[in-house]
Amino acid sequence: MPEIHLSKESVSDYFKNMFTFDLRAGFITAIVALPLSIGFAVASNVDPSMGIYTAIVAGFLASLFGGSKFSITGPTGSMSVVVLAAMSQYGMEGLFLATVLAGLIQILLGLFKVGKIIKFLPLPLISGFTAGLGLMIIVYQIPNALGLDLPEYESTIEMLGLVLSDLGSINPVVVLMTIGTILLIRLLPRLTKGKKYFASVPPTIVALILSILIFVFLHPDIPTVGLIPAKLPTFSLFKISLSLAVDVLPFALMLVLLGTLESLLCAVVCDGMTATKHDSDRELIGQGIAKVVTPFFGGLPSTAAISRSTINIREGAKTRAGGMFHSLFLLIILLFLGWLGAYLPYAFIAGVLFCVALPMINLREFKLMLNYDRIDAAIFGITFFLTVFADMLLAFEVGILLTMIKFMYDMTQSVQINTIEDYDSTDSADQIRALHERFGDKLAIYTINGPFFFGAMNVFDQKVNVHLPTKRQVIVIRMRYVPYVDATATSRLNEFIASRNRENKYVLITGIRPVVKKHLLRDEIFDTHVRNKEVYLFDSTELAVRYAVNEIFPKFENK
Repeated sequence: MPEIHLSKESVSDYFKNMFTFDLRAGFITAIVALPLSIGFAVASNVDPSMGIYTAIVAGFLASLFGGSKFSITGPTGSMSVVVLAAMSQYGMEGLFLATVLAGLIQILLGLFKVGKIIKFLPLPLISGFTAGLGLMIIVYQIPNALGLDLPEYESTIEMLGLVLSDLGSINPVVVLMTIGTILLIRLLPRLTKGKKYFASVPPTIVALILSILIFVFLHPDIPTVGLIPAKLPTFSLFKISLSLAVDVLPFALMLVLLGTLESLLCAVVCDGMTATKHDSDRELIGQGIAKVVTPFFGGLPSTAAISRSTINIREGAKTRAGGMFHSLFLLIILLFLGWLGAYLPYAFIAGVLFCVALPMINLREFKLMLNYDRIDAAIFGITFFLTVFADMLLAFEVGILLTMIKFMYDMTQSVQINTIEDYDSTDSADQIRALHERFGDKLAIYTINGPFFFGAMNVFDQKVNVHLPTKRQVIVIRMRYVPYVDATATSRLNEFIASRNRENKYVLITGIRPVVKKHLLRDEIFDTHVRNKEVYLFDSTELAVRYAVNEIFPKFENK
């Protein structure tokens, strides 16, 4: 819950030192958020008012309950792609239910404090997926950018085919307006840089005003968004069923992934701009609450948006009230200026979305991966291709699978199992080497470097099998440099200990880290081996070797 410390002094201090900053920031941010909210609703193929409802309800709730004071929440480009896919398969009710499920999952993630887990997703997967979403936004706005009225389509390939077959219907006025919007948004900040009164004017607003003026005074024959109903978002229930929940769960998980990535990345950016520190778990809870509530008011999936958040900060917001004011101003605009939608060309929306989507396609990251690691570049390319031309859920699943395979391969390559002869000369190594040389016909010493997991089993077996057929009575396994051991490795270690015991041979393990030792002893079989003295644990290799010399070797000599 948000911290509330109300007193006469604190309220007075807020209105004296912060209120006007938050109010101004909220107003400017709302002006910028308006066309983006409409644009992402259009990109999602839903009524434009739903985009505004999302920014109003989700923006207010996420600012109130979230863990970042300056993040502004609303519909975004990546969400619009998921919305489009979910809508095409399960309709509006399926989309609403997927959004609620995503919100509940995000709340649970925040409550269980796993907000930092998102950092473990690798760059090739995230970059490839994000770039694919960016290209999809661009591709799906091509009809709006060319002024084409296409029939319904089911895939990217089908849509591009329809565009190619209808090139003769291109509206040159729409094309010019789209290009003009893009150039204005991209170039205006450079032209006004350093200008006292113009540098802070959002280029999107300038493009919006010019687009409306061109339509009003020149009356071009181009499609527009249409009248936006001037009414409050109202609470309404929708159909909820277990079977539908199961069907839409993959889309819910996709919304969780995208929402978590974008919101936490946005919070980090805000921290860098304001020298503050966000609460990642609380941010997930706030974003989750927004997702749970918004569908009941006719809204779309939402997440924190970097572009709107940076404007909120740049315009001087001091507290989370800036985001709440942004929502209230959007509500006022909806109630009193919704009629302007009838004069808002789709060409302007297409231009804005092109400008939003282009930065999502980070070719610099792909070039870096191509030069550094071809496998990473392949994961990027496959994820990107499947996102655009197949299915985004399949793309993410394949990307995760390829990433896991690469990770296992890299981890396996990092594991080394060395004999004592492999080590350079040091006092400790020389001591052990001297003992080993003295009793080399009876003793083998191995050092495991790296995580001892299923991927390392082949390396382990190759090393120890060299000595299994021999008469060496003792094998010492040094585990000081093992940070982690998994169930597969524990099971294989148990098998190895049992096989040595059947041959009346000994296994001595040294230097186990406390966390690894705790994990091993939780295994009943390994714990039984220890209690039955079928395996011996020592703090150091020297102690283990001396035990072998003094206690084990004499047993064999006396036989």
